[in-house]
Amino acid sequence: MQRSIAALLLAKQLIGKRSFRFPLKHSENTMTKRKPDQTVLPGQLPLAFDVFAIDTPHGLVAAAGENELDAGIRQAVNGLLERCVAKGLSRERVADRLTESLARPVSKAHLDQWVAPSQADRRIPVDVWIALMKISEDFVPLEWMAMHMGRRVLTVDEALCAELGAMAVIDRHLKARSRAIEGQMDEKLLSQLMNRIKRNTK
Repeated sequence: MQRSIAALLLAKQLIGKRSFRFPLKHSENTMTKRKPDQTVLPGQLPLAFDVFAIDTPHGLVAAAGENELDAGIRQAVNGLLERCVAKGLSRERVADRLTESLARPVSKAHLDQWVAPSQADRRIPVDVWIALMKISEDFVPLEWMAMHMGRRVLTVDEALCAELGAMAVIDRHLKARSRAIEGQMDEKLLSQLMNRIKRNTK
């Protein structure tokens, strides 16, 4: 009897300290997954692995007389010019620097025509395309163009990092292959190879 009373008192104490809840049915379970903390401290780089992500033109609408490539080129150049303005380089100044770089007249009107969807018969020359990226130090149009060829544009340092990564992959493959070959060798074969090596070195 005393043991029963003691057990009841212990159960009462446990119930008072803990909060018990029956498990919810599958349809009543409203638990959501915890979202990762997306807070980035000042001076801290966000943990993202899209190192070579490309901001490409989207929502392309081709005007009459042009195809999607025409529209993409115009939008890429227009985006570059807008970023130039954001950096304090107006279209007039861009035209002046293009004139100096190419040694032929390039005006703001030319730039306006090359990016206007209504001017389908006016296309930006290749040399202007290249000079524009060099002047603005903005290579997003080049990256956009490479994307259509299934390629990526890397700087010299980025290419070295990519090469180092490829070498690491090859090294892991060679080590794995070496371990697999060693696993297939028995002690007798290994001894034969060692003896042959010794004879060749004499």
